[in-house]
Amino acid sequence: MNIAIIPARGGSKRVKRKNIINIAGKPLISYSIKTALKSGVFDKVYVNSDDDEILSISLEYGAIPYKRPVDYAGDKIYIIDVVKEMIESLEMNKDSSIGVLLATSPLRNTEDICGAYNLFKKKNKKHSIVSVTTYETPIQLAQYKENDGCLKPVFSTEYSCSTRSTDHREVYKYNESIIFNNISNILRQDNLIGVKPFPYFMPPERSILIDYPYQLEMIRLILEDRKKNGS
Repeated sequence: MNIAIIPARGGSKRVKRKNIINIAGKPLISYSIKTALKSGVFDKVYVNSDDDEILSISLEYGAIPYKRPVDYAGDKIYIIDVVKEMIESLEMNKDSSIGVLLATSPLRNTEDICGAYNLFKKKNKKHSIVSVTTYETPIQLAQYKENDGCLKPVFSTEYSCSTRSTDHREVYKYNESIIFNNISNILRQDNLIGVKPFPYFMPPERSILIDYPYQLEMIRLILEDRKKNGS
């Protein structure tokens, strides 16, 4: 089976109740649920949460609610541990595949889910597939503040070569949108991404993550414009 898990904790510090905040007339989490269902990839779509209101709303939009234990509800808990607990609690078949979809990435579409899953199949479902996007600024130009308050390059060799963005090779970051993996691998991992994952590339405009209020407003504008234009 192919199983989607959408983790959605009730508490959030920077944007309060962000998983069910209203965006263009619908709760945030509904976008991930609807896209997962519409993709046709999954046999079951679960929302994993400690919050009864989130679970109730998720049920309305067609997801299967899973109430995570209290011990897995804090902000210090990693998603990999939440996923492992659910796998073991529901005694999921070890031959099944898991797609982890973060609720705070509502701009992903069915093309992204299907594309990542097709890559997963191409790799015989033996390797983790991780959605990535490019850094806006090359990480080779990153700097940190020393004890005396001055800035110093993180990568001194790279920085000394050139401060021009186009002179550095393109690098990628996990955009916290999609991960596919098999259950056997997940149970052996210490982190969600896994060892030597393969990348599924997503454009920056579909990789905006809601972590801060300004990102929420950006996504609200995008989705309200789509709604107005009937897309």
